[in-house]
Amino acid sequence: MVDHVIRAPPEACYSAFCDLTKARLWVPGLKRVKVVRTDAQGRALEATYEYGESLSYALVYHYDDAARQVRWVPSAGVLDGVSGSATFTAHEDGCRFTYTLDSRRGRSAHHPEDVAKAFVDWMHVGVQK
Repeated sequence: MVDHVIRAPPEACYSAFCDLTKARLWVPGLKRVKVVRTDAQGRALEATYEYGESLSYALVYHYDDAARQVRWVPSAGVLDGVSGSATFTAHEDGCRFTYTLDSRRGRSAHHPEDVAKAFVDWMHVGVQK
């Protein structure tokens, strides 16, 4: 589990994280993301990912808007996908961002920190303000 504070409202952070159409702008090494299915709000229910030449997988998403939490698990039959969650809670300086990977499936030990830090940096540049 990785925790960071983002100087932005939790609602804005949650919304930005859930917008997979912009994931290539901040996810390290992500080559391509394609949203396969969406919910009534236009958020991804399933998406496919490609990193470099050899890593691709699909994830299924579940949103808990009241808790500002998104969870993901690999699609059925996917071997290289990861499961985890991101939660956005109020903090005196903006938002506490908690990023968790339950499985890493071949990712480095520092992968969760790299991904979380990349999102925090992207939010702090003002892209989402």
